[in-house]
Amino acid sequence: MSNSSGIVRAAGEGVGNFLAGIPSALIDFFSGIAAGAGLHGVLDWAAMILGLGLLLSAVRGLRRKRIVGPMIGGTIGVTLMGWAIA
Repeated sequence: MSNSSGIVRAAGEGVGNFLAGIPSALIDFFSGIAAGAGLHGVLDWAAMILGLGLLLSAVRGLRRKRIVGPMIGGTIGVTLMGWAIA
């Protein structure tokens, strides 16, 4: 009986250590992406995400054969992404 409780404890500690390492791994991952893309703060991340959303919306609009709205939205999106990187 005591041997099986030791195995369960070891397995629990292993899973706990694995789960404890996930937040630091995610932080390092997104820090690497941000450094590679030239993003330095939360405002840059927000501008990049908003710009990507506007660009995707423009692509969907162009696929629906609309021109003026998607061009304006796409221009604003590309401008936001350029500002976030610069």
